[in-house]
Amino acid sequence: TKEQEMLEKISTTFISVNTENVKEKVDEMFGMIAKILNFDNAYLFELDAGYEIATILNMYVKDIESKSPPFYPGTKFKTADFPEVKPLIAQNLPILCEDVSNISVEKAENQRNFFASRGINSFFALPITVDKKTDGFFVIEYRDRSDKRFTESRLYFLKIIANILGDARKKILYEERIYNIAYFDETTKLANRNMLKKNLEQILHVRKESEKIVIFDVELGNLRMINDTFGHRIGEQVVIESAAILKNLMKEECSISRIAEGKFIIIMPTAENAEQIQECAEKIVDAFSNPVLPKEGREALFVTVVIGISIYPDDGKDVNTLLQNADLAAYEARSNNENIVFYTKRLESNIAENTLFTNKLFKSLQNKEFFLEFQPQISCDTGKTVGIEALLRWTSDGNKRIPPDRFIPILEQTGLIYDVGLWVLEQALQEHNRLAAKGFPSLRVSVNLSVVQFRNENIVSDISKRIEKSRVNPKYIELEITESMFSKNPVEVLKKLHELKKLGISIAIDDFGRGYSSLNRLKLIPFDRIKIDKDIIDYIDLERKLAPLTEIIILLARAFKAGVTAEGVETKEQADFLRSISCDEIQGYHFSRPLSPEALEEFLKKNYQ
Repeated sequence: TKEQEMLEKISTTFISVNTENVKEKVDEMFGMIAKILNFDNAYLFELDAGYEIATILNMYVKDIESKSPPFYPGTKFKTADFPEVKPLIAQNLPILCEDVSNISVEKAENQRNFFASRGINSFFALPITVDKKTDGFFVIEYRDRSDKRFTESRLYFLKIIANILGDARKKILYEERIYNIAYFDETTKLANRNMLKKNLEQILHVRKESEKIVIFDVELGNLRMINDTFGHRIGEQVVIESAAILKNLMKEECSISRIAEGKFIIIMPTAENAEQIQECAEKIVDAFSNPVLPKEGREALFVTVVIGISIYPDDGKDVNTLLQNADLAAYEARSNNENIVFYTKRLESNIAENTLFTNKLFKSLQNKEFFLEFQPQISCDTGKTVGIEALLRWTSDGNKRIPPDRFIPILEQTGLIYDVGLWVLEQALQEHNRLAAKGFPSLRVSVNLSVVQFRNENIVSDISKRIEKSRVNPKYIELEITESMFSKNPVEVLKKLHELKKLGISIAIDDFGRGYSSLNRLKLIPFDRIKIDKDIIDYIDLERKLAPLTEIIILLARAFKAGVTAEGVETKEQADFLRSISCDEIQGYHFSRPLSPEALEEFLKKNYQ
């Protein structure tokens, strides 16, 4: 029959339907079936997730050239205004109205007027089903009242059309899902790495080399800690809120992608100069100065961000190079506790060197490449040495000395610091015993404890074993910690500190004054000494700008019945000032640089004369 041929033709046409041609194919289908069913109007509606809004996707109007249609694709309707749509959605049943005048004025006056005002006297509406769920509906309208003799055959034909539309819709939705999985991040709905590369390729393709493009690699520095402490559900909320902050902050022409758990890429398509780029980066950092998640039965959550920046064409002319160099800059920012770092050629060589160092450090302890130097700590009252700080040194490739700030962060990142730290403690205790055997007064020996070491559950027992083995009186042992230890699991850190105190050793807070210090936290820490950071001591000579702060720190230590050591003392003026404000001890190049065991012995001989 003519209807059967038409259906076969439509089915064949829809085999190749996709997101790009679906509108064209549905419009073509409406024109074809209009010749069979002879309707005046046809509409394909899409329903939103809550079934509250219906949107026209496709429409057909007979003799559209001679009239102006009241609706267009994209027109939206509230389903609540059309009560008869409810069974179509809820029960997945078609709606047949052979005569609009039969619609109840009392129950659905608006609906009746909606059709009658446009000269429509009958209509059919059929649900479009995808995976047993109503996804939309298909409506045809007649200006004439429907002839009941043809109702059954029309309905049969329309049901087949609705099935074809449902299958097409299902295929389109699956295509969209695959596309979204391939190009968008599920959690934030931002573009993912694939879409980022695609977008950046397009921007670079039309860009002149005289025009700058800026890549901001924005990383949430403490997301892993948040996940570990509060769980991944909270961590995911932090990521979603962080994405919202970035979207609200950046202009529309900037594109934002999420390419890893706590890593976002922002493309700024134009920039005039480095100052503008720096200002934009600072705005991103400042945007995270308030809690990302407010307090809800737990501490308010702050997020720390680090930003690496690369610029086209100076730092790369292709997608991979620009992204890699922004990543290298972010890595540098993370490693050096900086917020913002611009890519430079030097970074690349530094990171290559870090990789080389990492490989070598795994064998350095075994190859006996580490050694210690000791810096004397001098009493302000007597001028005599009362303690020594053990400082780790490393020689690689023969006698090439590597600066501590280059290799210690790598030891921490790799976890090697734990075993190396215990080796430092053993060697420092041996030096204490060696000096005592030489007849020198017993000196306090200070050893630095890394945050990474402290996270190990065996740290207390391992330290205790080495003290017992050395037979050094614990009262001559001082372990130096920094306040950064309390950034994660502070309760556990305090527990371990109290256990260490039970061994009889002393605790010193190192680098005091460098970062944020909390008085409430200080009250909880069982410390015996504060070591004033070198940055504060340096300013004593510069019109004594930070001199009052130094005095306040000493008064604070006194309130806690703790001693004070000033680090990095390099001039006589600094030493004299520190004595005048009753500082207990001085450590720095003014008295002595770090010394080998042999040089330390010579220094002590002269110092005790």
